[in-house]
Amino acid sequence: MVRRTTAAACLLAACAMFALLSASALATPGSLEFGKCAATAGGKFKNSGCTKLAKTAEEQKFEWTPLGAGVAVTSQKAAETGLAVLETTSGSEISCSGQSSAAGEYGPASKEMRNIVERFTGCAALGCEAQSKGAKEGEIIFNALRAVPGIITANAQGKEEKDVVGLDFKAQSGTTVAEFECGSARWVVRGGVIATYPPNKMLNKVTLAFVQEKGKQQFERFVGGATEFLETNVVEKGFEQSGFSLVTILKTNPKTTKVELRHCEKNVC
Repeated sequence: MVRRTTAAACLLAACAMFALLSASALATPGSLEFGKCAATAGGKFKNSGCTKLAKTAEEQKFEWTPLGAGVAVTSQKAAETGLAVLETTSGSEISCSGQSSAAGEYGPASKEMRNIVERFTGCAALGCEAQSKGAKEGEIIFNALRAVPGIITANAQGKEEKDVVGLDFKAQSGTTVAEFECGSARWVVRGGVIATYPPNKMLNKVTLAFVQEKGKQQFERFVGGATEFLETNVVEKGFEQSGFSLVTILKTNPKTTKVELRHCEKNVC
């Protein structure tokens, strides 16, 4: 875990439009979706990630299938890492010793994760234990979240398959991620937070690292997208930018099930 401006107006507008179009061209149909790549005789692809087209009959070894049904996923904070921390740019901070999620799923028929319910324990701030409504003392339960994949950094050589990709975790409904109290102080958290995710591999376990320093997140936007980050309102003083630190491990359930976040070269899939 780590805490961590020319030309005329018309030229600027043209550049902005070009950048947007270039970015959107990377997200071709079929890319950045959850699914499965399975060994299949006569399949369209030659590699186990289903990202390289077979050119001969001998190479036709794998086939891609988008998720038709949801795959359950749980998560738990990596034991060897420190506290999970939410910190505002002005220095307000809450830390939690534990994190887990017993609910969430990849898909179904969706290019995102949904129904994620995060639970944090041992949470304290300002000398008191934090608590969500209806939860135990020191326990914060987030609202249901969704995680949307996107491109964090495009490959300099234009190789889409080598882009750095990630997931943007945000409220599944509305904008509020969490609400809780610590003594008489009420905290409200909204917005989204991005973590990298390893693409093009069939996996049943993934380590996600949310990295921030002094309330500033390491990654705050996807290519072609708007800047996004968490904001926290403490004691109704107004929302301010916040950073979130956590290293957590996602696991499929059952653990024998593997899922891939596929991101191919343009015109391949």
